[in-house]
Amino acid sequence: MKTIFKAYWPTAKKYGWLMLVMLFCMVMSVLANAAYPFLLRQFLDGFTCDSGDDIIMQTLWRVFWLIVAANAAWLGLDLATAYFEPSSMRDLDQRSFRALQAQSMRFFEDSLAGALAKVAGKFCNSFEGIIDQIIYSLGRSLTMILLTFAVFIYESPMLALAFGVWIAIYLAISIYFAVLRMRWGQVVSEKDSAVGGAFTDACINQPAIKAFGMEREEQQRFDSTTEDCYVHRKSTYLRGMMLLRVQGIAAGAFEFIVLCMLVRGWYNKTVTVGDFVFFQSYVIILMSQIWNIGISTNRIFRYLADAKQMAEIFARESEVQDAPGARPLIVEDGKIEFHSVSFNYGNQSAHHDSTIEDFTLLVQPGQTLAFVGHSGAGKSTLAKLILRLYDIHSGYIRIDNQDIANVTQLSLRRQIAVVPQDPDLFHRSLRENIAFANPEASEEEIIAATKRAHAWEFIQRLPKGLDTIVGERGTKLSGGQRQRIALARAFLADAPILILDEATSALDSKTEHKIQSAIADLLVGRTCIVIAHRFSTIKNASRIIVMEDGAIKEDGTHKELLSQDGVYASLWKHQSGYIK
Repeated sequence: MKTIFKAYWPTAKKYGWLMLVMLFCMVMSVLANAAYPFLLRQFLDGFTCDSGDDIIMQTLWRVFWLIVAANAAWLGLDLATAYFEPSSMRDLDQRSFRALQAQSMRFFEDSLAGALAKVAGKFCNSFEGIIDQIIYSLGRSLTMILLTFAVFIYESPMLALAFGVWIAIYLAISIYFAVLRMRWGQVVSEKDSAVGGAFTDACINQPAIKAFGMEREEQQRFDSTTEDCYVHRKSTYLRGMMLLRVQGIAAGAFEFIVLCMLVRGWYNKTVTVGDFVFFQSYVIILMSQIWNIGISTNRIFRYLADAKQMAEIFARESEVQDAPGARPLIVEDGKIEFHSVSFNYGNQSAHHDSTIEDFTLLVQPGQTLAFVGHSGAGKSTLAKLILRLYDIHSGYIRIDNQDIANVTQLSLRRQIAVVPQDPDLFHRSLRENIAFANPEASEEEIIAATKRAHAWEFIQRLPKGLDTIVGERGTKLSGGQRQRIALARAFLADAPILILDEATSALDSKTEHKIQSAIADLLVGRTCIVIAHRFSTIKNASRIIVMEDGAIKEDGTHKELLSQDGVYASLWKHQSGYIK
């Protein structure tokens, strides 16, 4: 629970003054309600005495001003809430997004995007729910109970003693069961997030589901996930209902005891009709407030359970962090140096076979270096290490003699343009996707980049041109079109270091031939790392590194490696049927 409060505290502190206004207005409205039984007793006493006209008129005016005061308090509460809740929700949304973005790549590889979205949403909604319960339900109820207890002490100390003992036991039982329900609710929240993750995962992969005709199997898989959530949710609800029944019986028992005491007092001539109505009015108010406490505590602990997963993300430190005193990376030449680098993903990762051990390599400024080798040899891993998406276990990686562990991640990645094999596009316009690498780029610069990447040809044919929305992950575009957009993004980035991860793999031969010259222009004056499976893209590389089991197996130019008749020559011969 401490983790949850710590996650909420910055937002609560930021808008604390509004919370104080809300609490003040809430207390004022409760005071107005608490005064009603006093006025009701005065009315009854006025009706039953001979000279009650003055009492009745005085009481009537008091009721009028009480109504005015109550409405003023409610107006203040509503206005404060209207400012507080939208502001706090905005702040929590922004902080949640910031906390998620601060996590490392490993975190996202181990998480479902849909589940994360649901976890963040529940975290924000839970804060709103907790505040609503505190201000409008639990806070009002506790304030009313305290006021009623004070009235009982003044009017009937014996009744106050009985009430004090009873309410202490009642609250202890309620809190105990509410804490238990929080534990049960946390399990339900995790299962609910799993449902959201499975739903999103299936939506994203609908092309594969439909291509293989797996709708029925995926429905069964999803049904199994929802069934698991249903079982835990039903169990939690049933336990919660049992708690409410216990609370209801306890409240009814107290009301009956008070009623018996009042009847006895009436028989003994110590309780008037006004007194009877006065105390009974407070008891009726108390019962409703006590019932509210039971419901509110259950809801609050359920909200806390919903918030726990995101709160843990707030408390989680990213695996990759800027070093204390990290400075911006300054790239003048683009020299990249690996020295005795060792790294592995760990047994929990799908990449656990990709292990780099005591790896040393020097990439000269302006050099185009290609990594080739079988899948799992460590080619893409090296590219990720240059970007510092993961921290190496030993050794160092330097760019222009600057250890990348000692520079800011932002400055490092701003100096590197990446064209991945499977480009990541946002559900935004083509213009926004291309300008993602350089948000300050002009329209002319964006169009020039698309022309250099041979993307302008198909963009012009689209009804909305650059304003075309590409769909989630670019699903409205073909694979080749997505790669050309990624290339245009790299042209626009104009970074001194370039990483091409099979950047033309989804292009047809004709289009690939067209942009090879454009890529050649892009490489001029830049250090380039090329990860290739199709050797037609690397024949002219300055240097080719053959990777095997995370180590350098062969090193040389295309001609040199062919003459060695080794691994590279074997791979080349395997593709020679279609490489000219």
